[in-house]
Amino acid sequence: MKYYGKFKWYYGLRENIITKDVEEDYVEFLRKLLSLTPKDLALRIAEERTEYRADTIENIINIYEDMLMKALCEGNTYVSRVAQYQPSITGIFSGTGLADPVKNKCQINITASSDLKKKLQDEVILEFSGRKLDLGGANIAEVLDMTTGKTDGTVTPGGMVQLKGNKIKCVNADGSGIGKLTLYNESESGEDVTVIGVNDPSKIIFIFPTGLLAGEYRLEIETYFTTGTTLLKEPRTLVCPIKLKVS
Repeated sequence: MKYYGKFKWYYGLRENIITKDVEEDYVEFLRKLLSLTPKDLALRIAEERTEYRADTIENIINIYEDMLMKALCEGNTYVSRVAQYQPSITGIFSGTGLADPVKNKCQINITASSDLKKKLQDEVILEFSGRKLDLGGANIAEVLDMTTGKTDGTVTPGGMVQLKGNKIKCVNADGSGIGKLTLYNESESGEDVTVIGVNDPSKIIFIFPTGLLAGEYRLEIETYFTTGTTLLKEPRTLVCPIKLKVS
């Protein structure tokens, strides 16, 4: 099949640790690109339409987003050429009808529009980067918030978090240091963990950073460790199977 797309998404393959008994089973990981802001889009618009100043466009985008957030907080559904925003409430209710602030929270479900889906189908090509990560049995099996005892991904900022798994010791290329343990938010902005108390092949204990915004975070370990004193030539990236949640 011949493609005529305008854009390319480059992806690699990572061993699927969920289907351990299936050989040659992988999941994709997209190459990280830019995390754009209204300022970035304003500059792009100004380049195409020079009669508008970039700072003016950025201000209009910010006003638009303020109005959108207000409309959604009012309980309205918003439909654009890009996506549909639908208010909803999490959790289940008892017969009293009273909301439980822990279980029942306001949220917005965002669904790509038919225009965006068509554009993705017609104009984006998927291209394998050639990068394939064989984990060699390494995996993160459990996350424990040592403050609350929870293992569902909920974490306490400033508290101790314990990771259990296999071959998870986090080290640099020369076997020293603590390697790289990073938390990524939805916009792919990363926050490195700098304080690790225990760094063993089957267990890591670290202090969860403070000051992070509420939301979900993907935890990744980049390490050269494999077994004993043997080190990998290229770093191995382990991804936590559940998202870490900051409320």
